[in-house]
Amino acid sequence: MKKIILSLFALVGTLSASAQQTEAVTATLQNGANSTVYYGIDALKTAIANAQDGGIITLSSGTFNVPDNIDKSVRIYGAGMEDDAATTIAKTYLVKGINIKGVEGVLKDNIYMEGLYINGSIYIESTDDDQIENLKVVKCRFGGLDCRENSNHFILRQCRIEGNIGGSSSVATGMMIQNCWINGIIRDFATESTLVVDHCLLAGLPDADYGSNWHGPYYYKNSIMNDGGSYRCNSISDGGVVINCMMRIYKGGVITVTNRYDTIAWSDFYADGQNNANFYLTDTTTPRTWQLKSPETYVGDDNTPIGPAGGEYPWDLIPSTPRITQSNIASKTVDGKLTISIKAEARPVVE
Repeated sequence: MKKIILSLFALVGTLSASAQQTEAVTATLQNGANSTVYYGIDALKTAIANAQDGGIITLSSGTFNVPDNIDKSVRIYGAGMEDDAATTIAKTYLVKGINIKGVEGVLKDNIYMEGLYINGSIYIESTDDDQIENLKVVKCRFGGLDCRENSNHFILRQCRIEGNIGGSSSVATGMMIQNCWINGIIRDFATESTLVVDHCLLAGLPDADYGSNWHGPYYYKNSIMNDGGSYRCNSISDGGVVINCMMRIYKGGVITVTNRYDTIAWSDFYADGQNNANFYLTDTTTPRTWQLKSPETYVGDDNTPIGPAGGEYPWDLIPSTPRITQSNIASKTVDGKLTISIKAEARPVVE
């Protein structure tokens, strides 16, 4: 029942500000059984200010200002991190990065974000060395991550990450980075961290000569690591584990490698024929799918293709909020009533 209620409110938020219906941007806040719609560029800030812990905020397409701090245990759903040409649904754009600093040194747990273009990084820091629990970022685009506090069950999934994922010596327990495109380095989490990188494309190029610019000693599996040529490669620090990954080791730490796939020309590797691993777009506007030309050849330990297109959460930019597939709104009222016909596609909320 809770997911049905979520879907209904999400549909209201999607409809109220679809580019085809109105130019207004909205944030629909659901606190329990009560809902409120806020309008304008500050709608997200107002919704968070009025949210209770456990509140659900659904954002329309459009541009939103961001509060200085996410200080509630809220779920934020956007219309998508990219414009969708097939449905003309535009992205949800946040004008700057996200700060999670908690309240009086206590970080808020169970924060969930999906379907957002965040124009900046995600920054986590407490004044009281608190631990953050169950933070999930799904199908979002953002500049990078700076996690300065310990975390438990932190999930990054199906995200476009433009920069580094940094831990600032924090301990990440049970952290999962799944089916992401990462144009930077994963580093600086404490060595006792249990961090798994699964079905990702590590497009960034660590510096082969400087250990501080290597990927950290974590658990990498079913992933694709950019080659970079003779002098730069995907170096991994001492203690790292690599299973069923495509990579070329030029210089790096002492790592455990099982079933490594040799690199080939990217034009022979990807179904779209693009001869590059770190170009996210096929042209100036069209996102790539990361489908493999020979998926049966490059298989992970779960018997699905390596890289973002395989695994339990294959690359998919469409958020879990309902999508309007057909709408017909009358041009005028009849007897004071406006006839509206809507067909929507429900999508499962994947945790």
